[in-house]
Amino acid sequence: MKTRLSPGLLLLIFLLLACLAAAGRETPYEKFQRQHVDTSGSWEPDPNRYCNFMMPRRNMTVSFCKDFNSFIHGVLAVITAVCGSGGTWHHGDFYYSNSPFQVTDCQTTGASRWPRCIYRGDGRSSRICVACQNGQPVHYARPSVCGGP
Repeated sequence: MKTRLSPGLLLLIFLLLACLAAAGRETPYEKFQRQHVDTSGSWEPDPNRYCNFMMPRRNMTVSFCKDFNSFIHGVLAVITAVCGSGGTWHHGDFYYSNSPFQVTDCQTTGASRWPRCIYRGDGRSSRICVACQNGQPVHYARPSVCGGP
């Protein structure tokens, strides 16, 4: 005995699956926040331990070891303001922050082999360079992209 699904039920199932898939997608701004923003205010002072904790926590070691990533420590509104009054347009969609931020750079070590990703961290204070869309940061670039050190 074959079971047939009505066209209305098939449409409902398709729409439900489409809604679930759309709900799981990040916007570019949400991806920027996940990959580059740490608003906790109490991050690990040892940059190596910080990177080895945060990279998997932020899903950047799921299917490979992301080689390099930077985390900006600060208030989200202040970081987002770099795309407006808190930054200066540099070129294209890139803005350079007017003030420095605490930043932790995470770089894989030679011993990194997925799934065991090992990172070396480096903390610094510097201005940040971000690409903006619709007044929101969507891409972090090394400060040299905006003419910084």
